[in-house]
Amino acid sequence: MLKADIVKRLKNIHPEFTQNDLQDLVELVFELMAHALQEGRRVEIRGFGNFNLHRQKERRFINPKTGRKTVCPSNYRIVFRPGSRLKKVDPA
Repeated sequence: MLKADIVKRLKNIHPEFTQNDLQDLVELVFELMAHALQEGRRVEIRGFGNFNLHRQKERRFINPKTGRKTVCPSNYRIVFRPGSRLKKVDPA
């Protein structure tokens, strides 16, 4: 599903809003979520799931192409945990 699909569905549900207003709304929601994650906060959408930041440890690896030993520095990654309603969804 794309952001454009979300806007179309919102437009079907709320025809009184303009498409541009709904696009701005969807963009704002994602910007707020990204900003919260950048600040290290958790984003929770009840029934859908949670987004959290986890620190990934520094790790060493060997480049299989060159055989050279390299270090991948520690970094943050976003982890998504599905909520109760999303766990019940059967993708088939």
